Order: sequence, then C-alpha cells, then structure tokens
Amino acid sequence: MPVVHIDPDQDMSHVSLTLVIGAPFASTIATLGLIWATGAVPSLLFLRNTGENPALDLLRAYRTGILCTCILCVLAPFLFIALDILLFRRWGRRMKADTIMVSIPFVIWLSLICLVLVVVCAWAGALWRAELPKLCVQYSADIRQIETGELERMTLLLDEKSVPDHMPGAPSDDLTLHRRGAAGRDTNFEWVTLRFPDGLDFTPVPDSFCVVGQTWGWNWEHVQRYQVSYTSNFHLVVEITPIGGEEP
Repeated sequence: MPVVHIDPDQDMSHVSLTLVIGAPFASTIATLGLIWATGAVPSLLFLRNTGENPALDLLRAYRTGILCTCILCVLAPFLFIALDILLFRRWGRRMKADTIMVSIPFVIWLSLICLVLVVVCAWAGALWRAELPKLCVQYSADIRQIETGELERMTLLLDEKSVPDHMPGAPSDDLTLHRRGAAGRDTNFEWVTLRFPDGLDFTPVPDSFCVVGQTWGWNWEHVQRYQVSYTSNFHLVVEITPIGGEEP
C-alpha cells in the first residue's frame, strides 16, 4: 500500500491561510464585543462618594460611564484596523511569501467590508441607544450647574407618591434615586418631575404633601412648602429645605 507523505509546511500553510482570512471576522467580533461589554458595565462602578454632593457624585459617575462608551465607539474603526493587522501578521508568519501575496487583496477587501460593519454598528449604536452623545452633553451641563451654583430654584409642594428610578441612559434595574412630582406658583401649578438621589439627606415632613381633591390655593396655604434647587436637564435635586408657612 503506497504511503502518502504530507508536507507539514503545506498543511500549516493551509491552516494559516484560513486563520488569516478569518482575521477580519475575529477583529470585528472582538471590537463590537468590547463596545458591548463597556456599555454593559454599570456606571455605579465609577461612583466616588466625595462627600461634596450626592447629586454631583452621581452625575460624574454616569457621565464617566457614558463617555467611555462614546469614546470607544468613536475609536472602534482604529481599534478594528489595529487588531486586524496584528492578527494578520501573527497568523501569517508561517505562510509562504507567494501565498501571502495572493491572500493580501482578498483580506483587504474583506477587511474593508468588516470595517464598514464596525463603523455602522458602533456609531449607529452610540447615537441610537439612549442618544449617548446627547446624554453626555446634558450630564456635563448639569455638573457645570452644580459646580457654579447656577441651579433652578423654586418654591414647590411635593406629591406624596415616590417611585424608585434610574438615571437616563442607565439600565432599568440600576435604581439610584427616587422620582417625585412637585408643583407650585413657579411652575404655574403644573406638575414637574424631580429626581432625588438616594444619598441626599432629605426626609419629607410627615403629612406635608398635596391633598387630592383640594384646590391649589388651599394646598398652597395649608401644605408644607419646600425651597428646591435642582439641575435643568435631569431635574436632579441638589438641595431641598422646608420653609415656613409664609412664602419667602
């Protein structure tokens, strides 16, 4: 029976050629997987309780988390190209020179197709998923408001109902605050939503909420009023203080 001799170099060349062709696909999966993993990381991991202000600490943490995702989405094409070149060089070391020259045009076209896929998925994902760039700007604006003291300040009545909530752009189970309605003369007695950070040292005065069925005039005269300072974009409460029976 004739013995078939297999050239190890030829066999390895075929394996290497398969790996080289698969380099763009592997780079695509790695790049998009990293973006997904970064977006899935809870922003609370960036939370640092400085003691300066709970609202400010919360805003900084979520801005950092969203900013990391946005930066990675912008750099995704460059990351893909770097990984693609690295894998091509690493997996093609044992290939013969003529095989490499033949495979280069195919790999280039395949890489361009995968690059378009990476750009579309990364940039479209950043813009579509909770409008991340817009959120990043809003977080920065609210942080600047707190740092400069240029906050919204109103005298308001509080609704009794308080609902656990999350910051915009955060997962629905990332409950870091409570949402409560408020209204007053400064809002033309129209309800606005206020967000109270869990770390804010605030306990409402007992039985001090708007009474359903009574007029706004009656509530304004008989219900506890609060001086509230909050941010413009997310209505995140920075400071809230009960005030006396007479309007300041």
